[in-house]
Amino acid sequence: MWPAYHKTRPVAFLHQGTPFFDRFLAEVVALRLPLFPYPVEGEAPWRLLPCLAPLGFAGMVLDEGLPPPEGVRLEAEAVEAGLVDLVAVGLGGLVGQYTEGVALERFLSAHFPGAKALWLGPLRPSLAPFLRPLAQVSVAAPSFAEGDAFLARLPERARGHVALRREEVEALALKADLLLYAGGRLLLELLQPFHALLAWVPVEPRVYERVHGVHGPEDLLAFRVRAALEALGYAP
Repeated sequence: MWPAYHKTRPVAFLHQGTPFFDRFLAEVVALRLPLFPYPVEGEAPWRLLPCLAPLGFAGMVLDEGLPPPEGVRLEAEAVEAGLVDLVAVGLGGLVGQYTEGVALERFLSAHFPGAKALWLGPLRPSLAPFLRPLAQVSVAAPSFAEGDAFLARLPERARGHVALRREEVEALALKADLLLYAGGRLLLELLQPFHALLAWVPVEPRVYERVHGVHGPEDLLAFRVRAALEALGYAP
């Protein structure tokens, strides 16, 4: 529990109707943290940065990462991703972090360290560096150049193969322990009983019948909320 004298500070929260805000608010209430999440609408969030410290804000949280603003010191993860989804007000000024990447890396370290994975769906290069807890990552890509560029953001030891044709994807799926599903059409024929599936989007009920475990967006969200609170200086 935080001391009674600890001043409650607002947190600007720019969200587009995703569950992130509700989950963040619920965690703040459950832990009785001295924070007041304040929903904000706007298409130019970085314009709010000069107001954060003077108005006593703890920081700003975004649903999705954006290219880093000027005048903000970046944590290592934000530098790796090239994106910022949280800005904290620190003693030395504003600090930018990429909590989605931090959350992904911690989730994989906790549940799938050393697994072999296959990425399915739209490529998200900003998340590639945070797949490093995995032993190997292969990717189903629309082109070799895009797939190779994605894998180049991983440690060399973890770079797998780029699959372009369906038969190549099927072959790699048979060698994978974990399927990383980022959206789009998911071929049920790829799924095997020995697979675990990590999905950034909801999946149809039939998917649960074909693999031994499904981790949905809510599982990643729990780790992201904790990463956000930690970046704001309120580690659970």
